Amino acid sequence: MTNKDRILSVMTTAEICDDCLSDLSGVHPRNTVFKICNQLSEVSLIIRYKGECEHCRKNKNVSRFPDTNRYDEQKVAFRKPMQNEPDGTNAWFWEGNVQGKVVSYLVQNGYSIRSVADTASREHGKDIVALAPDGNELWISVKGFPDNGKRSSTQARHWFSHAIFDLVLYRGASSTAKLALALPEGFTTYANLSPRVDWLKQTMPFEIFWVSEDGSVRVE
Repeated sequence: MTNKDRILSVMTTAEICDDCLSDLSGVHPRNTVFKICNQLSEVSLIIRYKGECEHCRKNKNVSRFPDTNRYDEQKVAFRKPMQNEPDGTNAWFWEGNVQGKVVSYLVQNGYSIRSVADTASREHGKDIVALAPDGNELWISVKGFPDNGKRSSTQARHWFSHAIFDLVLYRGASSTAKLALALPEGFTTYANLSPRVDWLKQTMPFEIFWVSEDGSVRVE
């Protein structure tokens, strides 16, 4: 997930300043948000002007989506990878796309995004760190589904076990953070594996964010 994707995932038709965009999207420093928003404004993907931020209520440079149907089509075209990309990142179940849908879901449900790992560059660290409305941090390990033919199921099992181990490490780092996995829904391998770790939820509670092909998110 690129910095542009992170910013667009939290953008709405409400005015928001660069400082608040930086906090919500996890894109730092603020100057990076300033540059990206100027680029998006130059190609008419967002509107940018002096105004009152809907979040902090301060008068600053603010950005927002145009509230026209025509723009919605442009936004989708901008954010959706080309369908003929050979590296697999165009698939809805690619890790970066799963991550982006979960980030959008969290923002829509009142979470503040603290950080988002760059999955395209295989950045190390927690894939998503968010602050819940109740003040607790949420740490999420995100996995996609492999797209390599007959070996996909075997590799998916490895990815699932890696995600579970991520949660074990997260719990070792914090006894208070809420934990979660994020996985693409509709794959038999993950559907069969998830009930087999129910026992672990009893001693180390965690949730699973299931992302569907249509972009909807279900929390288990």
